[in-house]
Amino acid sequence: MQTDLGLVDYGPTPTDEDMARIADVCVVGSGASGSIVAATLAEAGLDVVVLEQGPFVSPDMSYDDLEDLSERAWVRKADGVWAKIGYPWSSCNVGGGTVFYGGISFRHRYPDFNAEELLGGGEWPLEWPWKPHELEPFYNSVERRLGVSGGPGDPTLPPGHSYPLPPLAQTPSGRAIADGARSLGLHPFPTPMAINSLPYGGRPACSRDNDCVAARCEKGAKGDSFSVFLKSLVERGTVRLFAGMKAARITAASASQATGVECVQVNTGKRFLFRAKQIVVACNAIQSAALLLRSADTHSPHGLGNQFGLVGRGLCMKANEYVVAYRRSDRIELPLAGVGPNGGVGPCSTVAIADYYTADDAPGGIGGMIFESAEDAHPLRGDEQTLRIDCIAPDEPRKSNRVLLAKKHDRFGLPEVALEYAPSARDQARREYLLQRGEDILRAAGGKYLRRERSLGELGSTHLHGTCRSGIDEATSVTDPDGRLHTVDNVSVVDGALMPYPGAVNPTLTIQALALRQAHRLLERGFSMSRMVGSA
Repeated sequence: MQTDLGLVDYGPTPTDEDMARIADVCVVGSGASGSIVAATLAEAGLDVVVLEQGPFVSPDMSYDDLEDLSERAWVRKADGVWAKIGYPWSSCNVGGGTVFYGGISFRHRYPDFNAEELLGGGEWPLEWPWKPHELEPFYNSVERRLGVSGGPGDPTLPPGHSYPLPPLAQTPSGRAIADGARSLGLHPFPTPMAINSLPYGGRPACSRDNDCVAARCEKGAKGDSFSVFLKSLVERGTVRLFAGMKAARITAASASQATGVECVQVNTGKRFLFRAKQIVVACNAIQSAALLLRSADTHSPHGLGNQFGLVGRGLCMKANEYVVAYRRSDRIELPLAGVGPNGGVGPCSTVAIADYYTADDAPGGIGGMIFESAEDAHPLRGDEQTLRIDCIAPDEPRKSNRVLLAKKHDRFGLPEVALEYAPSARDQARREYLLQRGEDILRAAGGKYLRRERSLGELGSTHLHGTCRSGIDEATSVTDPDGRLHTVDNVSVVDGALMPYPGAVNPTLTIQALALRQAHRLLERGFSMSRMVGSA
């Protein structure tokens, strides 16, 4: 049943003064990347306005409620027929997917920054325009602000890396998975999580009251991007945030100069034009590409930044699948100390295995990450366990995997989003390789009755990358290394769309580190204001 728009909190409606005002920066999107960029620029003294299509998340609003509100995308099914069944969001709300994600906060690994060393040449260059050491201070800063909980033992990170907080207590199923991995000579380590293991940053420690995936944290132990970076600035009026604003298009005065963002208010259909000297696109890799394509005009007839037809191409959503097993123990597993009344379902992951991230026997020499994924796990008797792991492999970027605009239009007269996506044979072989290694681990842990769960990533994913790839060469990339469109001086992309190669880990922490880097680069560059023509 359709959720009643009248019961949804979209916050204040823009005033005539808001429309007359020319902001220093307009950030489109309030999720993982948008919150960080907006907060960083506002704290530097700039006038920042944030536009968000979704609503504020109220205490009684569920992830299912948001799915009901959110627009679907057209996808081409395996039989070639188009159907409007795709999901082009992590979640569409203030704070984006970080409000409902599990908090898994991996860094990308060294091989991710130049996958060509193992995979060889592909349709595009697979080397990122940033080196690992360039992101190091931004990773560190984001981990400190979020309060990432983690521990040592990751064989794919530099020795000596530490986290702001100690790891979360290992679940009984996590202990079993870790024991199974160690019996095979592997090196399990605590999954880094943006969830407080101790009180930190004015937020309490996790009490394990509720499932973290597809659920907001009522106590605030999970570090969602809006709460950590942006909420206090919005409450003080330092940042103006308008929810319920679908960005229809970016307006431009010339081929190289944008002037603002035209929006439609989703609950009223009213149109607004937010003018700004700098536009920052932080919608997610699907929505950011769609916005640039919708911004076609006489200056950019094929879409903003799309002079080589690359906007939307190279969509990557990971090649992942789950393995589930049942385990009977010969001892009663005691509940974790301090668990909440719902049985301690809490964090979805407490152990990870990176030994197969690169492997000689993996397709192309690259495997992926395996980690506990206890989402939807139901409590059993004390001597019974469900073991569930996520086997996550990278999908190599392909030109045929893309975001495009559908021929059909939405209720506002805007073209709807369409997705074309299919993993390559090597992507599927890599996923199968990792699934077999995961099954080995679960069997070694005493798991029986193994089964697999598909992720249906081809219909949409919370791991989105690559549609506005960053690079030096305009012929193979949409933005420069700082996220600025090659042909538009004052429009930048700061989300996962920038990634030339997706890697094999959950991307949120890297998206946040990149966003922080891009915000600092914007400040250093002064928004190229000296090149702006008629910024008013």
